Amino acid sequence: MAGLVGVEREGAVAILRMMLPAKRNALVPELVADLTAAMDGLAADRSVRALVLTGDGGAFCAGGDLGAMDGADPLGVTAMMRTCQGIVRRLVSLPLPVVAAVEGAAFGAGFSIALACDLVVVGPGSRFCAAFGKVGLMPDLGLLWSLPQRVPMGRVREILMLCPTISGADAVAERMADILAPEGEVLSTALARAALLADAAPGAVTAVKSALAAWPQGLDDVLRAEEAGQAMLMATQDHSTARAAFFARQPVRFDGR
Repeated sequence: MAGLVGVEREGAVAILRMMLPAKRNALVPELVADLTAAMDGLAADRSVRALVLTGDGGAFCAGGDLGAMDGADPLGVTAMMRTCQGIVRRLVSLPLPVVAAVEGAAFGAGFSIALACDLVVVGPGSRFCAAFGKVGLMPDLGLLWSLPQRVPMGRVREILMLCPTISGADAVAERMADILAPEGEVLSTALARAALLADAAPGAVTAVKSALAAWPQGLDDVLRAEEAGQAMLMATQDHSTARAAFFARQPVRFDGR
């Protein structure tokens, strides 16, 4: 199963496409490995300023591959979990803003992956479900961390325990997702938003992502993080250029230095 993740470019925006439509882009080991390698490669490419993550064949990601799960092998389960968790760790810690373009199903771990992204764009046919409970499992890949950042805790319990299927429109209304795009325009809408993020100051975006990745935090932790972040950012060429442009009333172009 070679080549289960495609990489495309639209200027400074990279598109990562999960490509296993026969399984609705379920997280088979080969897809997990390809996605991990692709993200690592893009993180090292300074010409990439934003990332869009999507799925092929009318689905985002159906979650874990039940056929590959062997509950009789606890060590194997642990190893599999840690490998899959690497996807979410990378999405959250990447020095790039990540936009999820969700069409069709984002179920189980696919739901987790979508919510690990910085922005979530959906269409009318998008569907979310924390389907873990339907197969007797608890949520994984960080959903217990990411979902409470977006919806109240009472709703979190309902979503994770009763596992309702939530439409794209309802997900946006509840702020689980951010933008409802017209039918057929999910990817183009995500690309437009990613292009805006690509034009933002990369150091500032990275600092915000890093600080938010430590949520929940106390005020003292936030204040320490902003002290360190601002000291670093104020020494950058981007900040100096932006200050000069501000006083000259001219537009600024950030180059990540």
